[in-house]
Amino acid sequence: MNSQAIEGFFLITDDDHVFEVKGVVHPRNRVVAYLRYLPTSDGNRVSSDGVRYRKITSLKEREDYLQKEHSEYVWFDETRGRLLQGVPLNRIAFALDPVDCLRQFRDMGRHSSSLQQASLDLAQILIDITGIEWRTIGLTGSQLVGLASSESDIDLVIYGEEPARKVHSILKERFHGIEDLSWYTGELLDKHTTFRWGETPRWRDVLQKVESGKVLQGLCGGYEFFIRMVKLPDEIGYEYDDFEIHNEGTLTVKCHVTDDHDSIFTPCAYEVQCNRLGNLRRLVSYRGRFTEQVSKGMDVEAKGRFESITDRRSGEEFSQLVLGESWDDYLVPL
Repeated sequence: MNSQAIEGFFLITDDDHVFEVKGVVHPRNRVVAYLRYLPTSDGNRVSSDGVRYRKITSLKEREDYLQKEHSEYVWFDETRGRLLQGVPLNRIAFALDPVDCLRQFRDMGRHSSSLQQASLDLAQILIDITGIEWRTIGLTGSQLVGLASSESDIDLVIYGEEPARKVHSILKERFHGIEDLSWYTGELLDKHTTFRWGETPRWRDVLQKVESGKVLQGLCGGYEFFIRMVKLPDEIGYEYDDFEIHNEGTLTVKCHVTDDHDSIFTPCAYEVQCNRLGNLRRLVSYRGRFTEQVSKGMDVEAKGRFESITDRRSGEEFSQLVLGESWDDYLVPL
């Protein structure tokens, strides 16, 4: 699909660590990516070449492990003012392409597993109802890495702004009428809300209502699915080094959403106005749980990492709130 590893791709290092790529723009000498599968003799997942792995979901656990055991995969980025995870280019053994993965599953025909077939069925549904091309759809997550388990779900990715917006628009219109797709409801919705947000008793009812209305997730062929929308690098409009960012600590804010145009993408963004913080321009997240979260015109409350930003191209200064770096971050309509 793309010679450059971007959101949705996975990287396998020369010492068998598996990283998930985050974002679309990266430094010159490495790819920003988070450790996802750790090679270990007691791992409960086994790759095709016999390497045992353990899945790591906690961001803190990933960072702690790397700092202790493999510090070459973390670095303090002066332009970001924080420690980041990433893979140096010379340590990448393989870059796994989601589009190529889905193509290989198509070529397998009747030899595919039920999960692989359900993934193909969902991709075919999207193609049939929208007219987008196979080259814009990929499969990421555990299936891309070859480490799917009985608990794995379908993680599709749509590449390119035009096909992504087309898919989202038609799903908003027709989700209820698509025979093989269903929403999260009942106990499954309750379980899904807990998975996405933890117990969060204060916002439980609000978050459950939000999750019930999202169309980039649900069930297909008995499997849960999530569709990730990703812009291509030439659609982003900036380079990694264009911004200098200072971490100002954790902050909770109330603000008004003025634009949700990029709320369906990963990373997602919401343009906002805040009476208390007039320089706060946007809420952003690299985590899929914050997509489709709120809409233009809503008053919202959010908790995340507050950052001051200088655009090196123009000298303009503004601030943003980054959501999802901590599990207790949230974004809710008021």
